[in-house]
Amino acid sequence: MMPLWAVIFIAAAGILLGLKLLYAASIAGLLPVTRGALFVSTGLPRIKEFLDAVPMKPGHCPIDLGCGDGRVLRAAVRRYGVKALGFEINPMAYLAARILCAGRKGVRVRYGNFWNMDLSGGDVVFCYLFPDLMERLGGKLMAELHEGSRVVSCNFSLPGWKPICIRRPVSVRHGDPIYIYQIPDSLPSPDATSEPRPRPALSQRILSRSDHGRT
Repeated sequence: MMPLWAVIFIAAAGILLGLKLLYAASIAGLLPVTRGALFVSTGLPRIKEFLDAVPMKPGHCPIDLGCGDGRVLRAAVRRYGVKALGFEINPMAYLAARILCAGRKGVRVRYGNFWNMDLSGGDVVFCYLFPDLMERLGGKLMAELHEGSRVVSCNFSLPGWKPICIRRPVSVRHGDPIYIYQIPDSLPSPDATSEPRPRPALSQRILSRSDHGRT
């Protein structure tokens, strides 16, 4: 009869192998959307720098595009008392976010492709995406965000946009640039003269709907 320790070891190895295969399958299945971007958690120095540079007030709605395990959402809620919304399309990252954000008042995580979501309720949009996606993202943000909304992009800039500032965390590992934009000041010049989008009424904003994600 096989010793108990051997059974436990084989079972643990099987679970680990299964998780790795599931992770690989989720990455492969999402390549057309993510362009190869992997689920990598945003470093804490980078999150702190973002929150230092972009103050928020209760009632503001930060949105994280590809929120991973939800750490940016949790940090924003903890520091500023806002209601934060994250979108995540990777099933494993989404599961991690739901577990880690369970019971966290003000944190909401939705499973799905943010390209298909309305971002008009966002006061702050945070992203850490591949450069191949940034031009398309700029067009979506210009079409949907209201006047005064801020956009924060780690590492990669929005083509044609003018950042109001560029921050770099004081960290050897996390010292890459963080680009901060604001509507309409940062918009490319052909669009900067267009009429600003009105701010949606509170009753129309994404986070005012009780059936969205997790609270």
